[in-house]
Amino acid sequence: MKKLIIFFLTIIPSICFSQNTNSDNLSDELFLMFYNVENLFDTIDNPNTKDEEFLPLSEKKWDSYRYNYKLNQLEKVFNEIIEKENENNLPDIIGLCEVENKFVIEDLLKTDVFKNHNYSIIHKQSPDGRGIDCALLVNSKFEVLQNDFIQINNPKESRTTRDIVYSSLKFKNKIINVFVNHWPSRWGGQEASNYKRVFVAEVLRKYIDENTSQNDFNFILGDFNDELTDPINQNVFLNFLNDSVNYFFTDLYIAEGPSSNWSFPNWPSHLDHILVSNEVLDFNIETNTLKLDDYMIGGWQKYDNYISDHRPVGISLLPNQ
Repeated sequence: MKKLIIFFLTIIPSICFSQNTNSDNLSDELFLMFYNVENLFDTIDNPNTKDEEFLPLSEKKWDSYRYNYKLNQLEKVFNEIIEKENENNLPDIIGLCEVENKFVIEDLLKTDVFKNHNYSIIHKQSPDGRGIDCALLVNSKFEVLQNDFIQINNPKESRTTRDIVYSSLKFKNKIINVFVNHWPSRWGGQEASNYKRVFVAEVLRKYIDENTSQNDFNFILGDFNDELTDPINQNVFLNFLNDSVNYFFTDLYIAEGPSSNWSFPNWPSHLDHILVSNEVLDFNIETNTLKLDDYMIGGWQKYDNYISDHRPVGISLLPNQ
């Protein structure tokens, strides 16, 4: 199996592949993105989850002002994406993680930047103990064929984790499968917790084998809580992919400073990735970790100019001419 991993060292690189084009099936440019919005909680207590730290009387004082402030900051992020990365258009597909429920997604879509949007929300309450979920926003130009929420039932782990959100879409006679992930954290140490992420990878690999066609376009978006640079992660990012499908890892690796897409605190890392299947390599691909203004990133203990400890990652597909 041929495995291709590329780390980009500059902003907005462009990679062109000279394979046979599938432009008869997919003639439009598509823009997909993923964003860990970090703790997008409402202010209402959910008795079934551990959301106590995000309530008005908590230490964080998570009241309506702070909730609406976060929504406004997220709106700024999406404004920059639209203006600087996607020619004043909304993304076609948006994967999200760390959203508490469908209501907070609906509140986000009520902001001005999403005015007159045409998104369907694909979301289900996951069994995560803190109540944070993954979700997918899909433009109405896609026909939604099937949705699923892939449960992660690790017999070696007592703590529940997020489902993988899956949607099968049809566009221009092409099937596009999208998987939105938020894999278990490094809590307790990267090496000690690695078995949890390996388990999720194996569940996802099996699901792809059993539910998708080799000719489909597969996009695996998410916060994998691992970097491609760590040797231990070869099990996670490579070994679970079998010979039936090759994957290209889109990534932007920023080697130093707070410009990385994750910082907690003063610990820059790159944990968010977009994986695309071999079929997608018939297209010109532009990838970007969106290096927005400094006020776009913060830590959960900060509230001045705060937004998220992750930056969004995006990918554009341009059919070869």
